[in-house]
Amino acid sequence: MGKTLNFKAALLGGVLFVATMNAAQAADLLDDVTALLASHERIRAAEADLAAAAANEDVARGGYYPTVSATVNYGNETIATHAQQTNGAAQTHTTTSYQFNETDLSVSQLLYDFGSTDAQVDSAGLTVSQSRATLEQTRQAILLEALSAQFNLASAKRVLDYQQKSEDSIKRQTELENARVERGSGFSTDVLQAKTQLAGAQAARVRADGALKKSLNRYRAVFGKLPDDMSGLELPKLANVALPGSEEDLVDTALDQNPQVVVAAIAAQIADQAVKQSFADGYRPVVNAVAEQKWKDSVAGTKGQKNETVMKVEASFDFNMGWTAANTLKASKSGHSAATSRLKDTRDQIEEQARNAWQALETTKANAEFLKNQANIASEFLELARKERKLGQRSLIDVLSGETSLINAQAAADRAETDVAIAVLTVLNVMGKLDTSVLQ
Repeated sequence: MGKTLNFKAALLGGVLFVATMNAAQAADLLDDVTALLASHERIRAAEADLAAAAANEDVARGGYYPTVSATVNYGNETIATHAQQTNGAAQTHTTTSYQFNETDLSVSQLLYDFGSTDAQVDSAGLTVSQSRATLEQTRQAILLEALSAQFNLASAKRVLDYQQKSEDSIKRQTELENARVERGSGFSTDVLQAKTQLAGAQAARVRADGALKKSLNRYRAVFGKLPDDMSGLELPKLANVALPGSEEDLVDTALDQNPQVVVAAIAAQIADQAVKQSFADGYRPVVNAVAEQKWKDSVAGTKGQKNETVMKVEASFDFNMGWTAANTLKASKSGHSAATSRLKDTRDQIEEQARNAWQALETTKANAEFLKNQANIASEFLELARKERKLGQRSLIDVLSGETSLINAQAAADRAETDVAIAVLTVLNVMGKLDTSVLQ
């Protein structure tokens, strides 16, 4: 009874230890990912673009406010006058020369420009929304890269461990069989076959080592550093995430919330505002209320001071005879047409990505189940083969082949588990809902 309790306590302790290790690894990864999302250069660039767009929106809104203009002139003015007398007398010549100064102050307030300023402000606001969507798109892309790099590295490390274990086991059994041959109780052909299996295991280990190094290079490219502890690197467990119930649900969500679609849709709206602004600027006048105050001293050849006050409403309209207005409007309409076509193309691409992501998730889940079952069967076969080997009912080659099959099945099942995790992340990404909560 005591032994049973001790065994259960040890088992429970082992489970708690593994759970604690997984939680600690998830927390460490969450910290690394959070730091990455705060410092990655692509994200910093997107944040700077958003700040610039917000500043440009303030610039556009400045069109609603009055414009103050001040001009100060100071200098010397000489006026020479030549006048012919009406009675036929000789011309008179008059020359005045004064030091003058003039200060002009004007305030102009836009009254109406047929929607040009409204279009500029709306376009600037849309650009802010577009930059915000681009930032979110960049964050999710970096997060997908980071988690994929982590998962692939963890899988590559475990696959290498499998292959190293296989190589060590085959090497050990080859040495034992060689000793049996030397004692006259073994077969030289078994030794040769074992060496063949060993060479294959060594080649698999080299390939796994190369895959691990590539995964390390990818991890370093994303995180800017190598993992602190390779020995404890495990596949992080994803939190329970809300996945769509069907492929069509995924497509609908992606077409509605994917940041790439949002960016393209806003681009089409911005192009539409450009058409409105081009029409207003090219074919409509601008109406302003203007207040002017001038202070003059010895200006225009008149000695002394003179003040002028002007209050007026003015309408101005400029038209270039090279038909610039028509060409500008034509260019804006073509830009809007292009943006609309790009939006349609983007929606087609996202729909394809969504359907492919769904199929990848379904395929990897089914594949993982089959490979897990295959690994279980290979493990049972190897256990029986080793027992039969001790009884002389199996050859060494059967055992080695069974061991190789088990290692390959374990590696494939591990890779499939990683593929499922990445497929889940890809589905969330194409939905536009990938964030750090998947690790919490």
